[in-house]
Order: sequence, then C-alpha cells, then structure tokens
Amino acid sequence: MGCTTSEPAFLYGWDDRRIMCSQPVDNLTGPDPRGRVEELFRLAANRDEVATIHAHVPDQTITTSWIEAMLDIADADELSFVTYAEMQPGPRQAAVALAFDDLAIDAWYELRDRLADHGAHVTFFVTRWGSEWTDKDKDKLRKLHDLGHDVEPHGTNHVSARDYVRDHGLDAYIADEVMPSIEAMRDAGYPPSIYAFPFGETSPEITDAVLTHIDRVRVGPRSCPY
Repeated sequence: MGCTTSEPAFLYGWDDRRIMCSQPVDNLTGPDPRGRVEELFRLAANRDEVATIHAHVPDQTITTSWIEAMLDIADADELSFVTYAEMQPGPRQAAVALAFDDLAIDAWYELRDRLADHGAHVTFFVTRWGSEWTDKDKDKLRKLHDLGHDVEPHGTNHVSARDYVRDHGLDAYIADEVMPSIEAMRDAGYPPSIYAFPFGETSPEITDAVLTHIDRVRVGPRSCPY
C-alpha cells in the first residue's frame, strides 16, 4: 500500500469493496483542506458516489466554523449524509460520509444540533472504550446513536498497527487491539460494520488479518490501496 492524493480514492461507489479510504479534514493540525473538500464533494455529486472524510476533536483539531462550512458545501452540492453502516452495495446516491475519530465525546455531543440542522448523520469511531469512557460519556454516545449516528470500533488503545505488529506480532495485535474493540462495541449495542485503523495506517498483511474478523476496514491516505 502506498500514499495516495487522488480524490477518487476517497469516493465510495456503492460497490462491495472492503477497504475504505478516508481523507482527513482537520484544519487546525494539517494543511487547509478546503480546496480538496470542495473538489471531492463536486466529484461525489457528479458521480453519485460518497465522499469519505474524517476529523477528530472540534475546536482542537478542527474548527466548528469549518465543520459548519463543510455542511454548507454539502448542502449546496445537494449531497446527503450517510453513515458507514449505511454504505452497502446498492443504488447509487451522491453523499458525504463524515466521521469523527477517537474519544472527544463532549465536543461531539455539542455538535448534535448543528448536525441535525443539516440532516447530517455521522459516524463516530471509538477508541479506549474500557479505559477512558465514563458512564456519563457512554450515555452521551448512546444519545447520539439514538439520533441516528453510527458508532464503530477504532482500536483498544489507539496504537499504530504497524508498530504493534513489529514489536509484538500480528496475532497479538488482533488479540489485544482489534478483537476487544470490536467486541466492546458489540457488547455495548453497536453492531460493528467496519474497523478504522488508528492513524489510518496498516499493511496488506495486517489488513487481511483484520478482515477475517469484520466486513470492512477504513484506512488513511498513506495506506490507501487505490
């Protein structure tokens, strides 16, 4: 797998692919993503495909004004919003799959009215479920889920898959990081449909191993195979 900067790599065409690539759009921790987002949304609208993008912590890695701007751009391009659980082979539609990663539940919860104003359902990829989520945090996530948002696994301790496999082996990564994360989401009432690699990084060997335990995986630009 190599690094990609091609917009079509971050489009889902309602097919049966098992590796999904996502474009990071945090504007406080990376280069200005506006141009790429505008082009990606335009392509999604023209091709009846889904633009796949993700961010992390509102007001820390991404400004709420930029989140609002992306919602406005999607509306202007007549894109609907879909979650990863909804992205299954079938009739094509032009859409955006916006995701937020990690564990910024308070900041995510504050977005609920903004998202609702745009009819936007998003996906939350959750990590460190057993170590850092309080009962109050989990209650807020449940409320977001009940509003129509998706919740998916993102690793037990948010470690680099490549580094963990190098230091401990592939079997240990599956046993320590992947399966507990998948099972925790399932036990909490969020049936997993996709596993997002922390930092978006993996290898073909790791990806193949994870795909024996879940239908699909999500990767970032540096591990995108398309």
